Amino acid sequence: MAGTREVDGRRERSRRTRARVVGAATDLFVADGYLATTVEAVAARAGVAVQTVYYVFGTKSNLLAAVLDTRIVGDDEPLALLERPWVDTVAHAPDGRSAIGSLVRECVTILERVAPVYEAVRRASADPDVGALLVDNRSRRRSDERRLVEMVAEAGHLRPDVDVDTAADIVYGVLNEEVFLLLTADCGWPTERFRAWATGLLLQQLAGLEA
Repeated sequence: MAGTREVDGRRERSRRTRARVVGAATDLFVADGYLATTVEAVAARAGVAVQTVYYVFGTKSNLLAAVLDTRIVGDDEPLALLERPWVDTVAHAPDGRSAIGSLVRECVTILERVAPVYEAVRRASADPDVGALLVDNRSRRRSDERRLVEMVAEAGHLRPDVDVDTAADIVYGVLNEEVFLLLTADCGWPTERFRAWATGLLLQQLAGLEA
């Protein structure tokens, strides 16, 4: 029993250390940019040894990937995005309005969390490792959004003249970091205005419904 508690204690300390490093890296990557941020600066902000950062993450690009992953799912729990409880609200919504409304609401929440880090990734994408991370992020978002669209289709909520491929392309083109940043950062839209715009557009395009 004592041994189990000791192991659990070590795991919890490791989890807290990892979370501190990810939090520190997030702040610095967003404020100063990826290229200007050093592992030494991250370690100092997190209150850990530089060796600890390398031991946990291996490389600075792996640390950036961890930051991005954490912002996407919203926490450090080892649970994939599509395994999150909110996905059931999309899959089991009683009608198209509810399904698409839930899909947009949750995706915009993710975009709001991710956008500052995504911008740091985009600006540093000339670095080969960061460029690969950017491509991977887009690929995973496209795959996750397609699966959400498939759930809407499986429940019979898509317009009969819109196939899954087209619907997934539309969602990918609307609910992405670039469009979110263009409208909220460049144009000054509040997040709620973006959410309402995306909801109205996707209701019409995917389900033939008015907002």
